[in-house]
Amino acid sequence: MDANFYQQLIQDKDTTPAFGYEVLRDVLLPELTESNPTILYWAGKRLAREIFLAEAEDLPLFFEKAGWGTLKFVSTKRDQQLFELSGAVVKLRQQNVPQVDFLLEAGFLAETLQNQIGFTTEAIIKSTDQRNGIISFLVQRDSKDPLDPAILPEKEPLKLTTAVEK
Repeated sequence: MDANFYQQLIQDKDTTPAFGYEVLRDVLLPELTESNPTILYWAGKRLAREIFLAEAEDLPLFFEKAGWGTLKFVSTKRDQQLFELSGAVVKLRQQNVPQVDFLLEAGFLAETLQNQIGFTTEAIIKSTDQRNGIISFLVQRDSKDPLDPAILPEKEPLKLTTAVEK
C-alpha cells in the first residue's frame, strides 16, 4: 500500500475518521483472510448481528459514523432495493487499494436489512464507478423465506437517529 494513500486519509477532514479503519481493513485483514476475501461479507453480517440497527434511518448514519462513506437509498422494486455508497473514502480506496472490495459493507447491509424486515436477505455489489467513487449494492429479499423470530438479535438496538437529534 502506498504511503501517499494514508497521508491523504490523515490530511482530508472528510476521510480522517476512516484512517484507523483503513489500516485494519486494507493491510491487516487481507493478510488474515489470505485467499478468501468473501469472508469479509460474512464478517459484515456478523458485525450487523452485534450492532443491531432497528430503524432504516440508522443505516446511513452508521455507515457515516463507521467511516465507510455515504450510504444512500436509491430505489426499490418488488423484493429488491438499490443502495449507493459514495464519498471521499470510497473514491480514495478505489484509486489506491489493489483489488479493492466492499464486501464487508455489503454483508453489513444485507444482515441489517434482514433483521429489520424479517426475511432472508442478501446483497451483491451491482456496479462500481471508480471515476465518481460510487459503489452500487443490490439487496435481494426472499419473501418466501421468513426468518424464525428466535434467531433475531435479542439486544437493545443502537439508535443513531435519536443520538444525533440530541
